[in-house]
Amino acid sequence: MDRTDPRDTYDLHERYSEHEVAPEQFTDYQGGEVYQSGWVTIAAVLDDEDRMLLVYDEDMGAWDVPGGTIFASETLIEGVVREVREEAGVDIVPDRPHSFVEVVTTDGERTMGFNVVGFAAEPETTAVGTELGVDDECISKAEWFSELPENLYQRDHAVELLARTREQRA
Repeated sequence: MDRTDPRDTYDLHERYSEHEVAPEQFTDYQGGEVYQSGWVTIAAVLDDEDRMLLVYDEDMGAWDVPGGTIFASETLIEGVVREVREEAGVDIVPDRPHSFVEVVTTDGERTMGFNVVGFAAEPETTAVGTELGVDDECISKAEWFSELPENLYQRDHAVELLARTREQRA
């Protein structure tokens, strides 16, 4: 499936994030879905009141921008639509991407990584789902926020994605 790097087409806010882990942890991560896929998409979904959709992940104890790992059979757009529907129960119409984070994990000798692409999106409805996440996720809530909560996972990325999405709408 086409996984064209959006940096080739769009002016994106770009970040590089490198993390070093112990060799045994690196080995555990290697088989992980995200490292196998190489791609994650998230969406800054804004409603007509300029509120942003977030999901609460019990495992992390934090709010998060909805999104996740892209399947081999999906485009980035197909994946972000599926992920937001799974995590928040909201169907979206994605627009363009606004952010790109290259995440690299190393154990000092080996290196692997994945890319996170942040899209702007419009909701088809503001009603959130009641069955959130899939079997291996602990998402307990989906809510609309006028102001981003303090306990927001990857806050800097979410703030930048939200700012660029709002700028596009203006």
